[in-house]
Amino acid sequence: MKNILCIWALSLMPIMGWFQTTDYPKHIKEGESTNTSFLNASLKGGRLYIDLPKASLEEPILFTRIGRLLTNETKQVVFKKSGDQIVLEEPRIWSETGTWLAIQNDPGLETNILGVFSIFEESGSGYRFDITDMLFDRSLGWEVMSTEPIVPSLNKVIDTKRLKDELIVKLQLGHQQGRAKIVQPVHYSFMKLPVPMEARRFDYRMGYWNESRTVGHDRTRNYTGSIARWRLEKKYKGRKISVPIRPITFTLSPDIPKKWRPYIKAGIEEWLPAFEAAGFKDAIVVREVDTLDPWSAFSLGHSMVRWVRNKNIRYFGERPSGSTVNYVIDERSGEIIKSDLLLGSSYENLMDEYFIRCAALDKRARTYPFPDDLLGELIQSLTAHETGHALGIKDNNYGEYRYPVDKMGDVKWLGTMGHTPSIMNYARHNNMAQPQDSIPPSLLIQKLGPTDSYYIRWGYQEFPGDWSVEKKDDSLERLIRMQDTVPWYRYTNSQGDFIGPTATDEVVETNDPVKGAKLAMKNMERAIALLPRLNQGQKDNARMERIHKEAIELWYFTMRHVLSLVGGYEVFYKSTDQPGEMYDPVPLEIQREAMDFLMEQIFDPPQWLAHPAYNTYSRFMTYPDMLFTYQQLLIREMLKPKSMKRMQHMQTIEGYEGILENYLEQLQKGLFNELYETDALVNPRKRGLQLSYIDVMIAAIEKEPRDIKMNLILFVQTGYAKGIMMGRLMELKKQLKKKGQGPWDTGQKGHWALCLAKLERIFQA
Repeated sequence: MKNILCIWALSLMPIMGWFQTTDYPKHIKEGESTNTSFLNASLKGGRLYIDLPKASLEEPILFTRIGRLLTNETKQVVFKKSGDQIVLEEPRIWSETGTWLAIQNDPGLETNILGVFSIFEESGSGYRFDITDMLFDRSLGWEVMSTEPIVPSLNKVIDTKRLKDELIVKLQLGHQQGRAKIVQPVHYSFMKLPVPMEARRFDYRMGYWNESRTVGHDRTRNYTGSIARWRLEKKYKGRKISVPIRPITFTLSPDIPKKWRPYIKAGIEEWLPAFEAAGFKDAIVVREVDTLDPWSAFSLGHSMVRWVRNKNIRYFGERPSGSTVNYVIDERSGEIIKSDLLLGSSYENLMDEYFIRCAALDKRARTYPFPDDLLGELIQSLTAHETGHALGIKDNNYGEYRYPVDKMGDVKWLGTMGHTPSIMNYARHNNMAQPQDSIPPSLLIQKLGPTDSYYIRWGYQEFPGDWSVEKKDDSLERLIRMQDTVPWYRYTNSQGDFIGPTATDEVVETNDPVKGAKLAMKNMERAIALLPRLNQGQKDNARMERIHKEAIELWYFTMRHVLSLVGGYEVFYKSTDQPGEMYDPVPLEIQREAMDFLMEQIFDPPQWLAHPAYNTYSRFMTYPDMLFTYQQLLIREMLKPKSMKRMQHMQTIEGYEGILENYLEQLQKGLFNELYETDALVNPRKRGLQLSYIDVMIAAIEKEPRDIKMNLILFVQTGYAKGIMMGRLMELKKQLKKKGQGPWDTGQKGHWALCLAKLERIFQA
């Protein structure tokens, strides 16, 4: 779903936190008890007593907290004996890649004392102590406990459960939520850590999370660390393709409606061929159960697919929401221990997104709600995307701006390559094919692409045991260098900045964004025309208005994609010994074509979008005008400091001299083209944009950096850009004075006078 990890919100429940880390247990069988070499527990008089075997002293243990929102927070801990006390410590972690991982990002902190317990009883084999108070201690550092007031009288330890090499404790935490006092179910897990697996080093050119998921986000910096991945080992070492010793296993929660289970299972299993390319057959197993031991759902030995849609709750049943993945990772090696898929996207959101893109191409989308087979395919696509996260792959941009736009209506290409290289792209569904292309509907929906298989191969392929570290690194580097000749294997870390057409979201990114936008908008117009029919039989117009809003948002993302060409760069991350530039400016002729298209679209959007024919049935005024809001956002995007600084740098490249001055001149002339025409009237919507432009320009010129630190001046224009912007406003003032003397009606003259009044303020300052 949307932007930097799969962005997600469970509509009803307040966000209580997010974390990760950990190590890996053997697969847990339900009801299997631990042996005596690990922790035991007993509950007496509301107090929780731990039995710690002497053999477990100073052995690494994974201490995990699973809260109400099913989020996992983890610490790697050890129990130590100090006199007549037991001490629980969180030490800094030694990574298998050869570096220390700091506690709380503090390089000077070597250990964090979590608890000190008096030994209640000692035997020949171990120690007994009371751990109750620590579990409710806010100072322990659990993020989800950091804000809401605690109600101690409601705190209670409920029960414990021993599984193989794991002890689970269930308790309730009382706290204040607004004016209500509630109890929150919490599960703690203590799990014995095995010998760490072999790490695979993080590489910024590949789109994997690192082991902590909190560092390593700089675009071109290779942090010393490991990628997040499952422990996958061949059972038959000598074979090119082998079943794994232990497959990656996901259990479908029993509350998932039975009619959707085959689609969710299919979405997860879309990744099976990718693992075969990496040398593993049947690498993923999906378990479907009708009942589940409640303890197993919170065990680190089970990765769950959970159904977390808000339903049958007024105002929340149709609210757009999203899906995400919760991790438990062993930071020593990057091994994923547990990865839960939380499917929370609403049916309405899935259907609306597909309707506005593909209703003109798929007749099934013209009936609301969609038939089960179509909605099931959309759920499958969503599940496939989230499964990619569960395997360690980040949200971001994979192979974008590489697929030929003419292939978007080619059945053969779509059948083998898809319309986007990766399921991890926010490309959504194919809205560039045209009705005359007769594309089968199954080829419109986003699925795994060739780049997904490439990334699994790099992250998971196993090497012979006698290979040296150097030989393994060489093999992995050769795989990365395939990006030299296969451009859709390339990865771009956008980090919230659309540096160019390889790093935008919510549209199908082809090698010709302008032509692609024109094709997509034809289908959008056709879908808008279908809306009245889609709403037949409804008692209100909520559905039409909701989908119209989706159309406006899609128009905005389409314009944003074209805008990324202007002052944009093609991105290809490289090592220092690879020839060519990492950032190549988009050719000038392509930038000019994009700018011409934007001048037409942003300042004068199509009538079918701004004022659809059915709008008179649901509107009596222009407020709220969402389209105008997005037009204003685009004006701000066109003038934001990051874009100006990219173009200022681009001017140092031969052939791009003066690009910033030319850009600002074209932008202003396009927005105020009526100043250069005879008897041209400015419509109310454009008048608003012209006033917004002046406000943004003045604010940019007047804004000063707090100091010279780069992170603070990132959002402030350079002095060079401010000078050019001031020059453009001086020219605008001159033209406004000249035009204001013409034979205009009072309203038009008043508008020019208002523009001048805004400009006078900055020139008089």
